[in-house]
Amino acid sequence: MRFAESDITARLAAYAVETQPDDLPNPVRQEALRSLFNIVGCTIGGARHEIVDIADQSLGPFSGPLQATLFARGRRSDGLHATMINCLASSVFSFDDTHEQAVVHPSGPVAAAVLAFAEMRAVTGADLLAAFALGIELECRLAKAISVPPAKGSMAWSGTGITGGFGAAAAVARLMRLDETGMRRALGIALAQAAGFRAMHGTMMTPMMPAQAGQSGFRAALLAERGFTAGQTALEGRYGFLSVFCEQPDLATLAGDLGTRFELLRNTYKPYPCGIVIHPIIDACLQLRRERSISAGAIAKVAIQASPGTMALCNNRNPADEMQAHVSLHHWTAVAFIRGTARIQDMDTETAVKDPALRSFQDKVEATLNPALAGDAAIVTVTLTDGSRHECAILHGIGSASNPMSNGDLERKFVDLSEPVVGPARTRELVDKTWGLPALADAGDLARAAA
Repeated sequence: MRFAESDITARLAAYAVETQPDDLPNPVRQEALRSLFNIVGCTIGGARHEIVDIADQSLGPFSGPLQATLFARGRRSDGLHATMINCLASSVFSFDDTHEQAVVHPSGPVAAAVLAFAEMRAVTGADLLAAFALGIELECRLAKAISVPPAKGSMAWSGTGITGGFGAAAAVARLMRLDETGMRRALGIALAQAAGFRAMHGTMMTPMMPAQAGQSGFRAALLAERGFTAGQTALEGRYGFLSVFCEQPDLATLAGDLGTRFELLRNTYKPYPCGIVIHPIIDACLQLRRERSISAGAIAKVAIQASPGTMALCNNRNPADEMQAHVSLHHWTAVAFIRGTARIQDMDTETAVKDPALRSFQDKVEATLNPALAGDAAIVTVTLTDGSRHECAILHGIGSASNPMSNGDLERKFVDLSEPVVGPARTRELVDKTWGLPALADAGDLARAAA
């Protein structure tokens, strides 16, 4: 399918403005609710992390009117600061959702922005969910169109960092009921602020890049509403976003089949708090440990065949701290075999990352590239000290699109994240209120309940 060089931004703006909630098929609305449910749990779970504390203490003194809730932090702030802090919390444990092909983490920036907006101006739960779904859809389309073949993109940039603001702007502008011209302004302003690159992975900037994207998207919508201008062909124009971030974009993926093909349906959810491409390796290690009764002390060598994405992003031995552990396949292999788990506490800097047993075990782990493996696949072969070998091949890791987490799985994840922070009673209230979002007359009630 071919598109005129000058109408891509206009097509997407019109779609974001004109689509009605009932135009979204029920499976799309349900997946949007699952995405929102998952990210609310992640936000509560990460709300009191030291990284969130640093950001809030550094920037909070400059915030404005008390408009929106800082999840699980017992205070309110202005909408822009709340968007940044809540999105930072949602991403801080690397437990957020992931589009199966573009490997973008779409929900954090969009959810933080629309939930903050819903406390500032009354919107129904159904309208918020529709805006959230459309923001996610546009974000995932853009990320895929610049990174997944036949597109020719770059691994250097952070996909969420450069596309999250686009999704957040679309969603908030939709709730503002901007017309197509206003929507195009909002999208252009957001795209002009796109930023983030992968050299920051393994640092506190990893979760800050999505947080900056969410805040910039909200800011873009606020500016557009007041008439602040931007280029009307921000995506496809000469020297526009597509030419900056991609050698060859896939325009059909970006703007084709609007309303009939939904990238939101390719969203996936993490059972483990780390880079998603490590997940099939963890699955394989846990399965070998469980089914073969393999003890860590009996292992002489672990040979891992990993996907190209895994090797590019997570082939990092001996991480120094929690943030580096998020993207270390060696660390999580050691955790799986020694502890038989893959939990948030398994990447704590002092009790896990610096654990001598875990660090020593990593010397036994070797990863090699298998270009035939998809991102949700891995092959792990264990050689024991007696010379015997055992292999486990995972074709589709738990949580992938082909092996998805159920609603029950998502609820257990939410509870595990939320209960240590706000306790069982409030967790139950938040679970019910989040699942019940479509029926809320005032969607801001959900954010206020998470105070």
